Amino acid sequence: MTFVMLGSGAVRDNPCRGGPAQMLRIGSEVLMFDCGRSASTNLARAGVGCEEVDRLFLTHLHFDHIVDVPYLVFAGWVKVRNRRLKIYGPDGTRDFVERIIRPPFQQDISSRLSHGKDIHPLDPEVIEVDGNHCFLEREDYRISAVFTDHGNIPTLAYRVDAGDRRVIITGDGTPDEDFPAFCKGADLLAIECSGTPEFLETQPWGAWHITPADIAAIARKAEVKRVMIKHLVIEDITGDPSSPYQMAEQIRGVFGGEVLVAEDGLVVEIG
Repeated sequence: MTFVMLGSGAVRDNPCRGGPAQMLRIGSEVLMFDCGRSASTNLARAGVGCEEVDRLFLTHLHFDHIVDVPYLVFAGWVKVRNRRLKIYGPDGTRDFVERIIRPPFQQDISSRLSHGKDIHPLDPEVIEVDGNHCFLEREDYRISAVFTDHGNIPTLAYRVDAGDRRVIITGDGTPDEDFPAFCKGADLLAIECSGTPEFLETQPWGAWHITPADIAAIARKAEVKRVMIKHLVIEDITGDPSSPYQMAEQIRGVFGGEVLVAEDGLVVEIG
């Protein structure tokens, strides 16, 4: 597995950090997790075309995690996708995809059909995930999901198991007490870290997010090998580029494994 951080930022239009998005390459398959601002551009910078993405896994339907979905779909269609894109996500994903692809772009679609474009590769197949189980098994990997608590919006964290390797990719939110067992022995835990407790207390949405201390406790209990923090809202709002690294130090103070601060384009070879 090869992991690529496509977008380490969040809601704000930080020119140095794209919106939430990650890529995993497993053998010949390309998997994406979330598709925020600049995800498709950063995918291209990683040497992968939109048409090469086989499966897209959405953690939840906050706009910063999904705003680039139409571009990924249409660019893949224009570049001639060979396999129908499959999109997975929580309840509401099917309705979102149906509304965001055909209705707003009907003039564009009609125009391209008029010069012979094949309509069939356009529409993704959508699979809604109810969480708390393994929902996808392939020859080389299997994917499971659990829910996190995130502002009354259905939100998933995903686990990818390939052979003896394990990667956890969260959306946002606070996981329950069983989450360390879900993460047990992971080679990489890529987890949102929007801010310190002091910062989150100043934000109306602060209770929707996990703290560095809680991340450290989870990583230590789960005995994960490596933590990567992402969704670095504190940097966007305070303007302090050192703040994510200070949070990483807080995690290192409790967790003995490697702690990485996500950057767009960061590559981690899982093995």
